[in-house]
Formats: sequence, C-alpha cells, structure tokens
Amino acid sequence: MEKKYNEGSKVIKREFAIIGIVVVLLIGLLGGWFIPSPIQETETPLIDKIEARGELLVGTSADYPPFENKTYPGGLIVGFDIDISQMVADELGVTLKMVDIPFDSLIAACRAGTVDMLAAALGYTEERAESLAASITYITVSQVIVAMDDFPTTISSIDDVTSYVVGVQTGTVMYEELGPDGLGMNVGSELIVYDNANDLMIALDSGAIALVYIDEPVYTAWADTYDIKSLYSTGTDAFVLYTRLGETGFLHTIDTVIFESYQDGTIFDVMNTWFG
Repeated sequence: MEKKYNEGSKVIKREFAIIGIVVVLLIGLLGGWFIPSPIQETETPLIDKIEARGELLVGTSADYPPFENKTYPGGLIVGFDIDISQMVADELGVTLKMVDIPFDSLIAACRAGTVDMLAAALGYTEERAESLAASITYITVSQVIVAMDDFPTTISSIDDVTSYVVGVQTGTVMYEELGPDGLGMNVGSELIVYDNANDLMIALDSGAIALVYIDEPVYTAWADTYDIKSLYSTGTDAFVLYTRLGETGFLHTIDTVIFESYQDGTIFDVMNTWFG
C-alpha cells in the first residue's frame, strides 16, 4: 500500500513540475511581449533602404574575368558575379548598379555604406567575416599556379613556388597563403603584389615574374589571350557575397536567391555562359 502511495506521489510531483516549467516559459514569453527590450533599433534596415531607393548598389573590382570585367569599347561591367547580383536585384524588384572599386578597398566601402553588397570573387575567410556578413557559398573554385608555356620545370607542391618570383593580387587569399603570414615569402622581392589581375598577367607575359597564383576560372579566361599553362592546383575556395553586419533581412534575401538558383537550375545556366 505504501509503495502505491509513493508511486502516486511521484507522479503528482512530476506533473506539478511539468506545470511549473510551462508556467515559467509562459511568463518568459509574455515578458518578452510586454517588457521593453533595452536594445531598440533606430536604423532603417538596409533592405528597406534599397527598396525605397529602387537601386541595389553592388561593389566589385572589374578586372577579374570571367567573374567581373569591363567590355571594350563601352566599359560595361559584365561577368558571372554581375549575373548573380542581377538575380538579387530582381528578387527585390530594383535596378542593379555595379560600382567599380579597387579590390583592397571593397570591404571598407561596404562597411562605410558606399555599396550595399560585394560581388567580387571573394572567398570566405574568418577575418572578412568579422567585418561583414557572408552569404552561403554561391560557387566553389580551384586556385592554380600559372606560368608561360615555355616555363622549364614542373611544380609538384605549393612550397615549390618559393623558389621563384610569384605574382598575386592584393587582398586575396592567395596573397595570404604565400605572404608573411603564410609561407613567408618576402613582399617586393619574392612575392610581387598587383592591384588588379590585368597588371598581374601583363607582368607574367613580360617576364617580370615567373609565376602567378590565381583562381582557375580567371586563368581559363586569360588563356585565350596569353600563352600560359596551369602547373599546379592547390584546392578549392568557397566564394560568397558580403553585406554589412546585422542586416539579417537583406542577408536572408541573398541566401534565398542563391539557394533557389541551385534548386531551379538557374545558376547552372549562368555558369555555362561564363565558364562553359
């Protein structure tokens, strides 16, 4: 008899405990409704600003075909990243305006509000993610070591490039990998840094540098212009779009556009246009 009483007592206690938890949750929920939050948003969300403006401002560095480049003549900015940006603008129902900015000034421009979003073949890094909000990956590409066709030897490891004068573009993950914080190549003598990819390829063609470290699609685009070859591939890099921190509504729209483009196959049509 005592055993049954104890079991019944335990059940009653457990039921009261559950009721107590539910009450606490309800109080917390209602408290969230009726108690003012100490953090109040006074800034208009970026997505509302874009829609009110009727224009999406996207920063890029238009010297990196096939991701972004200027047509000649005309100077129209075109490329894979521009088509992806157009998808985002279409989703918002606004006009797309591309803004050409030096590569190493892109992050500062977005943080300052000069542009709303960055689309410039930018890989995801923790350092960049501390300054800006990154989208989901929209494409993954390989990086390659490139030389002129008459380059006499082979490259079997990324470490092999330290024996040559190598060119990279400023602000890129390739610079980080080879520079002082990476393999430790001396900037200015062993590692030559260029502001844009056009100067990088001109330097390779003229013999000012022996090797170039660059994204594979860019090498493929330049292969029609220069007598170059790929010596070694070092793996892949995830490219993302960036916007300002805290703009959750706009970031959600960007992520949705990327995700749905893979679901309906739209992005593969864009890839075929620019990468073949």
